[in-house]
Amino acid sequence: MNIIIRPPSLQDGAAITRLVKESQTLDVNSSYLYFLLSDHFSPTCAIAEVDNKAVGFVTAYRLPQAPSVLFVWQVAVEASMRGQGLAMQLLQNLTERDWFAQIKQVQCTISPSNQASNALFAKLAQRLDSKVEIRDYLTSVHLGNGHEAEPLVSISLTK
Repeated sequence: MNIIIRPPSLQDGAAITRLVKESQTLDVNSSYLYFLLSDHFSPTCAIAEVDNKAVGFVTAYRLPQAPSVLFVWQVAVEASMRGQGLAMQLLQNLTERDWFAQIKQVQCTISPSNQASNALFAKLAQRLDSKVEIRDYLTSVHLGNGHEAEPLVSISLTK
């Protein structure tokens, strides 16, 4: 199987929206947002394709007030592709881009019950020869509707 990982383009917004909805775990935002991410933040996002079909993606951006921080917002892999390391390949693809040399910290938020994402970022920290630090950030009060808290997960890079 030939997996192609590349920065998304405007046309990939619909496929990313589909993957978010199919994940049944990610918060679904408007398709408009996924089109903007695919276009405006293409350099810091990635989409994975097999036979010209999107099978995974990662959306991320550099914090405007701290451009040396990469915030990973959402990662999804199509059900048929899970368990094959594709999520890590997507994140690894970001670390191999030229701009990543300027990154001093990778951040995201992960609900404590999301074991797969917690394991993914622990593995990323290991690959980056670092460790995961977790602190309170978004609480259920912020997120409402019985949404589980999402602590801030940080991986500080030693370069």
